[in-house]
Amino acid sequence: MGDVLALKKESAAAGGGAVALAAGAGAVLVPTVQVPHSVAAEQALLGLLMVNNKLLDELQGSLLAEQFYVPLHAAIFDGLEKLINRGREANPITLRETLRGTPYDDEQSLLGHLTGMFENAGLGGDVKALAEVIHTTYLQRQLMGLGDSLRAQAGTAHRAEEAQQVLDAVSGELFRLAETGRGSTTLRGLREPLIEVINRAEQARRDGSGITGVSTGYIDMDALLGGFQKSDLIILAARPSMGKTSLAVNWAQNAAARMLSGGSNGASVGFFSLEMSADQLASRLLASAAGISSHQLTNGHLTDADFRRLTEAAGQLAELPMYIDDTPQLTVNALRARARRMKRLYGIGLLVVDYLQLMRGSSRGSDENRVQEVSEISQGLKTVARELNIPVIALSQLSRAVESRDNKRPQLSDLRESGSIEQDADMVMFIYREEYYLSRQLGSEESMDEKTMKMKEKLENVRGKAEILISKNRKGPTGVVNLMFHPETTTFHNFAKQAYADDRITG
Repeated sequence: MGDVLALKKESAAAGGGAVALAAGAGAVLVPTVQVPHSVAAEQALLGLLMVNNKLLDELQGSLLAEQFYVPLHAAIFDGLEKLINRGREANPITLRETLRGTPYDDEQSLLGHLTGMFENAGLGGDVKALAEVIHTTYLQRQLMGLGDSLRAQAGTAHRAEEAQQVLDAVSGELFRLAETGRGSTTLRGLREPLIEVINRAEQARRDGSGITGVSTGYIDMDALLGGFQKSDLIILAARPSMGKTSLAVNWAQNAAARMLSGGSNGASVGFFSLEMSADQLASRLLASAAGISSHQLTNGHLTDADFRRLTEAAGQLAELPMYIDDTPQLTVNALRARARRMKRLYGIGLLVVDYLQLMRGSSRGSDENRVQEVSEISQGLKTVARELNIPVIALSQLSRAVESRDNKRPQLSDLRESGSIEQDADMVMFIYREEYYLSRQLGSEESMDEKTMKMKEKLENVRGKAEILISKNRKGPTGVVNLMFHPETTTFHNFAKQAYADDRITG
């Protein structure tokens, strides 16, 4: 271990011109820039791995070829991994053959260099400690380069939007660096995840809720789903005017309210509103919580009692752990960076994105590539759910194909620009309100013929009813959950008539 400590000291003070390699290797193989590195650690690690190929298993993917300072050493490590993974022995001879045809093939000293590392390695050594030295110096070099790049980009970011783009890019790169080489942390035995599952089930059993995730706030929905589960990507899709934003807002409000009251199934909520401004979203929340129509709130036609309810509701809403980002046209990378910041600052346990088609991929292409772009976005959102270990709800538009069918209940094939949306999603839900379509069919029809009378009777029977179609659910059953929709306050409620009458806020 003393040798490893010496190597760490060497890496901290590394630099100062070309570094000569063992066995007469030319200085051309080693960069001359004064940056943190440890050639000795790289040589020692490679030597140990050639002597005992089984030591590669101890690294468990935590070290990558790109983290080596010396390009030749990176090539040797890459070749060594390939040989061992193919079941072949990695030694100076086989590695020399593996590197044939590479830029290092004409180096006369290559075999001598490989042999020198092999002979000087001995039979002992701590490959994990050596890998840590290599990884640490790699991070130092990357951070120094990122600092130089940040300085250059910041100097040309003269507008707020440009500065924010630089900030988002740097945040994403820092997160990538933090995750680089952490392959060993993803290897888990069954014990830990099994304990987590048992603990969630025990909590649901103890409180009698049957909810193992974040509560939706709706009795029948929680009974079917058990709440929104960690690391899941949930797609809520519907045609315009079905109320998908309203339902997502209700879910967010319910989860945040439970969190505020100390409920075990609540969560702080991050809400990315790409369509509405934060003011518009707050107005919708306020109207819903106060039981006042959005139209009244907009035109100011309020009684004294209305205004008292508004101020009381505003005071309650202001305390909710709900955080809104209304930046339009976000890229998926920018959203990931901001979501990570929300998680770090506010500990969010649920994320809502309204809506998926308003996001952009890493590069905006032609309309023909839009499906590919949306696929990148859905994959990015699933990555956010897994990285932050929280449920992510993404709203999505449906194609117009729904309108051309007699049966207008949505199905998975209706997902607009679907790409991999269905594949990436752990759950897909649709909203269907028959009342909406019947109302449009009837219009101002005053006819009293039998067909019209039957339609009007059917309209009365389904008035206010909303069907939430759960068409895909990786972790449980599919089915239909009935809710009541109150269009004046854009609020969904439990389907039970009494609950609908008594509870105007969340149901």
